[in-house]
Amino acid sequence: MKKFISLLFLLAASLPAFSQHFDWVKTYTGEEVTSGVTTNQLIGSCVDSAGNLYILGEFSPQAQLCGTNLLPFEVIETSRPRWQGVVIAKLSPSGELLWHKAIYNGKQGCYAHALRMVGESSIMAMVRFFLPYGSSASNYRNLYYLDTLLTGNDDYLMPTDSVTDDNITAFITFDFDGNAIERHLVCVGYLDSTGNELTGSDIRGPSAPDKLNVKPLSSECFNIDSEGNIYIIRSASDMVTGSRGTWRMDDGTISAMKIVVDGTHNLFYPIPYRTALWNQQIMKFSPHFDSLIDAVYMFDSALSYNVHPTFKVYSFEMDAQNNLYFNMEGGQQYPSGIRIANSNALHLGDSTSRPTWILKYNSDMEATGLVQLSYESTATVFPQMLLLYPYIDDNTNSLFVPGAVGWVGGTVDHFFYSDTLNLPNQTSFWLRLDKDDLSLLSNGQARSVENGRGSVPLLAAYNNRVFAQLKFQNGMYFGNERYNIQDSYSWDSWLAIWDYNGREVELVTHYNVSRIDNVFNAPLIKDSIVYLTGSLWEGATFGNITTQNYGNSQVFIAKYVDTAFMHPYLHPSDRQEQSIVWQQELSFNLADSPILLTAGATSGLPVVYSCGDSSIAYSDGSMLYLLRNGTTTVTASQQGNSDYLPAEPVTKTLQINDVGTDALVNSSPQIFPNPVSDALYVIPNGEPITAVRLLSSLGRQEQVTLSNNKINLSHLPAGVYFLSIITTSNNYQYKILKK
Repeated sequence: MKKFISLLFLLAASLPAFSQHFDWVKTYTGEEVTSGVTTNQLIGSCVDSAGNLYILGEFSPQAQLCGTNLLPFEVIETSRPRWQGVVIAKLSPSGELLWHKAIYNGKQGCYAHALRMVGESSIMAMVRFFLPYGSSASNYRNLYYLDTLLTGNDDYLMPTDSVTDDNITAFITFDFDGNAIERHLVCVGYLDSTGNELTGSDIRGPSAPDKLNVKPLSSECFNIDSEGNIYIIRSASDMVTGSRGTWRMDDGTISAMKIVVDGTHNLFYPIPYRTALWNQQIMKFSPHFDSLIDAVYMFDSALSYNVHPTFKVYSFEMDAQNNLYFNMEGGQQYPSGIRIANSNALHLGDSTSRPTWILKYNSDMEATGLVQLSYESTATVFPQMLLLYPYIDDNTNSLFVPGAVGWVGGTVDHFFYSDTLNLPNQTSFWLRLDKDDLSLLSNGQARSVENGRGSVPLLAAYNNRVFAQLKFQNGMYFGNERYNIQDSYSWDSWLAIWDYNGREVELVTHYNVSRIDNVFNAPLIKDSIVYLTGSLWEGATFGNITTQNYGNSQVFIAKYVDTAFMHPYLHPSDRQEQSIVWQQELSFNLADSPILLTAGATSGLPVVYSCGDSSIAYSDGSMLYLLRNGTTTVTASQQGNSDYLPAEPVTKTLQINDVGTDALVNSSPQIFPNPVSDALYVIPNGEPITAVRLLSSLGRQEQVTLSNNKINLSHLPAGVYFLSIITTSNNYQYKILKK
């Protein structure tokens, strides 16, 4: 069984010679903008089949990676830029920055939303930015778009007279070399009850331009199915009346959405009923946004249009059958019994403080499953239960859902169907569900120490391991062990690993972190590689790698390697027993050398041999070389693997007699192994050896001695050598290859 990695062990294991180590750590450096942007942050990441890492993030104008400026300085229009830009970049498995692309205008924010793989050869980024023209373009005339600087009324991206606003959502597809191979700009406008377009004049008043009034998609996540169709979840503010500023409409009614794509073609969706503020809508587009295949509101007309429950979908995932799985959080208040649209009588349960749900849709956009997580508590302030970013393992039909219990006193009993999870407060956890019926299969957890706080464990699952990057204040409990940090007012970050049954496997800590500000994305797994991302303050040490302290918040990307990740993990209690069967008697004459050893393991795994006294005999693989007469032991062992426990070693007595040594005089002394790494063994032929000499390929004599039939060559560099074994009557010559 793997043991938890202690600090000292981690420092040793971090060296490249070991199977577990931090390979490299990259930090995005540069002064943060103090007005308009809160922090540099990574929003999305993905990895291709070769282990290359693709990242999407928001960064201040001064941000650098590997000495490269991420945003173009020539677009800055003021001496003190206020807003962040979007960066898409590719890093090689060795940490080299291969390419980066920027979207930035210097005076208005550009926003990164999500990054997804498209098949096996491209990536798609979902971003939001302001065009350099439109109703308020005088505030930001320049836009640096990827490798092009746009100024003023440039209609390079879309026609300047297509819409009244200039804040749009973009979906940009890149090949793996960083070339933008496709781009679509999407906005949403409305038709009134008579089918006429709602313009800026209708919504904002007579002073607004007389063009279709549009907004970007109020969405921060999307996904792509196996056929390339694009799914977007948006917070719908349709059918709004009253005094809510830009959404006020004269007659209070609308009949349809008008989705403007690239300013050149329009897609229409008739709104079926009056809905509510922040109803959630799923939209399914064809691969190139040529058509709106389907759309559905999550909540049906039973929800009054003037209710404001602030539902929120943080992210959603899709399985191999194109089923959709959503994690959704409710607001402080909502009416009980809200029905799920396009379903067979599914509805939300009784209202509680900050409830959460898991909602499943099939490929026909029908809601087929709903689970509500609720709790009981005696605390006067109800804790928050938050779910984020599900993860799917189709190989085991599993849906992994991470979450966290809020930070107030008392114990909270969380109910999941008929099962009760007795999770203490201040707990980060994950649930493993059967993705067909959403039944609970298992769960794992980590708990904060006293008076501390934690985070939702962003996770991934692979080879019977659940990887989660955790952030805790003061320290945490992982299993029965307590892990502290040096500064009780700071945060630390760990990579925690469980098996699929929720049993703790391993904990990898980031050592000497002054403060972990954030954990951005779920770990990315590729064979033996785990990519971790987040932000830290004043530098940190990852294994034997120390980042520079720049005195401010830094985004980091760390590559952690463990060759064990390439094979499925099996908990010791689930591994099978094995034994060693060895019937061979070890009594030989010296002239019988070498001997084939015949022990076998019932598992079929290879057996390893070792000799008690290497001056009497030496094992190389399954071959036993007899060096001189005497008695010693030979031990057969098998250490097990992910399926089998270690076998009980079997030790036998080896007896070597000098009977028959006269027969050896007619042959040369034997040497092994050749090629050799450290020690060369000599089996005499019965003649007394008087000296040994070793020459390099350049003719230089090396200092070596023969002791107990062994010549130590570990101090010599690799190369070809020539060995002379001198006896009382002969001089034997050998060519040696030193590795």
